[in-house]
Amino acid sequence: MRKLHNFILALLAISSFTSCEHEWEDELYDQSVSFAKNGITDIRVRYNEDGKVTYRLPVMVSGSLQNTKDMAVNIAIDPDTLADANVRRFSSRTDLYFLPLQEKFYEIPSTANIKAGESEGLLDINFNLTGIDMTRNYILPLTIAEGNGYKPNYRKHFRKALLNVIPYNDYSGTYSATNASIDDGTGKPMTVGTRLTQVIDANKIFFYAGLTQEELINRKDYMVIAEFIPQSAENRDEGTVRFSAPNPDIELEAPDGTYLVTRMMDEVTPYLEHIYVTINMEYKYNDIIDSENKILYTVKGSMIMERKRNILVPDEDQAWQW
Repeated sequence: MRKLHNFILALLAISSFTSCEHEWEDELYDQSVSFAKNGITDIRVRYNEDGKVTYRLPVMVSGSLQNTKDMAVNIAIDPDTLADANVRRFSSRTDLYFLPLQEKFYEIPSTANIKAGESEGLLDINFNLTGIDMTRNYILPLTIAEGNGYKPNYRKHFRKALLNVIPYNDYSGTYSATNASIDDGTGKPMTVGTRLTQVIDANKIFFYAGLTQEELINRKDYMVIAEFIPQSAENRDEGTVRFSAPNPDIELEAPDGTYLVTRMMDEVTPYLEHIYVTINMEYKYNDIIDSENKILYTVKGSMIMERKRNILVPDEDQAWQW
């Protein structure tokens, strides 16, 4: 009996070993398709002179084995997911909701192609951002739809991409504003720590005047536009900044300022370039309490922004370290 028992155990061990060997010949994990950037994700795209730029969004197929077939992955717009995300993030502050990016600002193919033998394809999204109003934030909500020859990844939110589209130019970004004093006439100047600037076009940005908070409901009333005018075509690293305000009620008074761009290589990381943009300015504006009451503010000083760029990366959008 003991010999028979040992013989059966040996047979089971051989069977188990053979099974394990063949296990690696089968797919351990389902081959399903996902976006490489899923959930709410910031994508920064350069605002070129004509407003046009292409962003390449990776679409990936997962699995333990190599993909053996061509896939045409269906891509669709998914406004419902955006609506849910807005409620979760902003609750009743509807003025802060992400808006769906209007169709006039983008063109997108209906499919993304992944070739046999490859695990990734690229979805080319062509933007034309001319006239976009960045006083609001915009999402391009995408989903991987059902189709033949592949399966969307239904785990978590991997089949959905909520792309927060952020255009940039040479001057936009977050500035340190502690060197700009804000005086309301009381003799006790104030400052703000940082000031976010957003794109209008390739040579213009805007920010909110003085103490105006970037989440204030009527923030758009205090919008200040800064136009950068280079010294010459050969020297774009310094020049004049011309200020204006769309809202005449704040009575902006602003002589031309100046800007300067300086560059410095990192002492420790030799491939990392530091780029500094300094804006020197002085302006006055009215904070409108009501139709009869206004507070005159004087802003004077400078703001400075730092960017970092990996000079070894040829793709500009990938080279910036945001």
